[in-house]
Amino acid sequence: MKILLAEDDPNVSVITQLCLEKIGGHAVTVASDGAQALDAALKDGFDLIILDGMMPKLAGLEVARELQSRGVTSTPIIFLSAKSEEKDIKQFLALGAGFIGKPFDPQAICGRIDEILREKGLAAS
Repeated sequence: MKILLAEDDPNVSVITQLCLEKIGGHAVTVASDGAQALDAALKDGFDLIILDGMMPKLAGLEVARELQSRGVTSTPIIFLSAKSEEKDIKQFLALGAGFIGKPFDPQAICGRIDEILREKGLAAS
């Protein structure tokens, strides 16, 4: 699966990328802010987009809304965020395929991603 990972914290980014690549066998492209994520998502086709809820330049919700306004609606989005109040999670879920709260177990992220995709009827490859 070709995944776009948008995460501004370098430690979280590296750990998540390694888990997705080594454990999940996914191809991962990393963006360190929302503007880079939006640009990459519009230029390249991804099977899945993982967005940090709070990033510089554009927050994850802003990226998701902009993608939808530009017609990128078939690519599932999973939000990875420390914002875990019910109202925040509802906003994330309304625009994406799922939500993973921070902190999270890095080794469990691949299983959680596969679980979210199965719930949405999307096969993880």
